[in-house]
Amino acid sequence: MVASPPKLPTSHGAVFLLYVVTLSPTTAFWDTSEYIATAHTLGVLHPPGNPLFLILARAWEILLAPLGLSVAVRINLFSAFVSGAAHGLWFLVVHHILGHFNRDHRFRITGALVAVLLSATAFTVRSQSNVNEKVYTVLLLTIALLTWLAFRWQARVGQGRDDNLLVLMAFILALSVGNHLMAVLAAPAIAVFILVVRPRTILKWRLYPAVLAVAVAGLSVQLYLPVPSK
Repeated sequence: MVASPPKLPTSHGAVFLLYVVTLSPTTAFWDTSEYIATAHTLGVLHPPGNPLFLILARAWEILLAPLGLSVAVRINLFSAFVSGAAHGLWFLVVHHILGHFNRDHRFRITGALVAVLLSATAFTVRSQSNVNEKVYTVLLLTIALLTWLAFRWQARVGQGRDDNLLVLMAFILALSVGNHLMAVLAAPAIAVFILVVRPRTILKWRLYPAVLAVAVAGLSVQLYLPVPSK
């Protein structure tokens, strides 16, 4: 079973705090102003539009409105929080993987914390988390979530209802396309993982209608784009 180690809130909170301390107080270079302004007005970004990001960022901005912070700071905090959540999930993933090499609890905790620290302070990740320049922090979160769910599925194989996680992963994957098309790259990796863990899963034909249905539901976030473009 892929348990949730007690250090998960610590890793998430520590990364988020790091980004808050170094947070940009306003907009920055490249597409920062476009993304912040468009999220605030619920407009339309340059192609592919990134509707999922716009909806999530606007909801977050409304949530923080009572704090009296500027629009730019609120949206930048959205990137910081999402990236922190992603690293919390990466902590779980690394903690689980290290369990295959060493069952010592301290070894796994230390290794996971070091991995999270290295990832969170990498130049590109940190720069995208300090100021909302693109949609890559949400992409990082969805990829981390899909990876963690894949290991959850592996742990539940043969225990019944494990296929529900595959359906959930299909929904998240389709939904995340509304954030960035790069999310599609996770699909081949997930397929290979399923084939390695339990090849006969692909022969469960009853899964396909459910996967198709949730995929359509996830992709429906694209229906947002024509609304503000009128």
